[in-house]
Amino acid sequence: MRGVILKAFMAFTLVTLFALGLAFGQQDQGMRFDVPYEFALGSQALPAGTYSFYVDRDMLLVKSSTKGPLRNPIIYRMYGPAALLDDGSLVFDKTDGKRVLSEVWIPGTGGILVHSIPAGHSSDVLLGTSLNQTRPSSGKVAYNLTCGRCHGADGNGDVKADKFFKTTIPRLTSAAVQGKSDAELKEIITHGTSAMPPVEIDESGYRHRLPSQDVDAVIAYVRTLKR
Repeated sequence: MRGVILKAFMAFTLVTLFALGLAFGQQDQGMRFDVPYEFALGSQALPAGTYSFYVDRDMLLVKSSTKGPLRNPIIYRMYGPAALLDDGSLVFDKTDGKRVLSEVWIPGTGGILVHSIPAGHSSDVLLGTSLNQTRPSSGKVAYNLTCGRCHGADGNGDVKADKFFKTTIPRLTSAAVQGKSDAELKEIITHGTSAMPPVEIDESGYRHRLPSQDVDAVIAYVRTLKR
C-alpha cells in the first residue's frame, strides 16, 4: 500500500513540475511599438523602427525585422502605475542627448525596469499597440487634443496662436497642406519640422508622441477638412 501511495505522489509531483515548467516557459502578451528615434537597450544601440517586446521569465525579449531577438535582464517588476502606462508604454530616460529604454509596460503583465539612471534626467513616453488588440483613437478626438490648439478646430487656423508664435500657422484646409501625401503628413506629425516640434499629447501627466495608428486617424480626419 505504501508503495502505491509513493508512486502516486511521485507521479503527481512530476505532472505538477511539468505544468509549472510550461507556465514559466511561456511568454507573456507582447506589445508592438513604433519608436521614432534611436535608443539604447543596455549596451546595444538600436535605430528607429518597429519593435515587439515580450517578457520571458526574468528577461525582456525584443524582436524587430532587422534586429533580434535581443534579450535584456529585468531588474525588477513594477505594479500600480497610472492607467496610461499600464495600457502599454515604453519609458525612455534622456541624458546627454541620448535615450535609454528604462521601463516597459505591457497590459496584464505590469511594468518591468530594465535600466535605471540617477536623478537629473527627463523622460519620453511612447504608447504601444497590443499585438492582439488595437485601440486607435478617433481622428477628430486626437486632432482636437493636439493639432487643433494651433491649427484651429476647423483647420482654418487660430489668430491667437498666430500672434503667440509670431507667424502664420499653415491652414490645414489649404491646397498646400492638402496637396501633401499621407506619408509627408505622417513625417511632419511624427518628426516635426524646423518650425514645428513633433506632435505630442498630454495624458495622465505624461507627454508622449501619438501612436502610429492615431497618426493615421488624424491624417484621415485632416483630409475631411479640405475645402
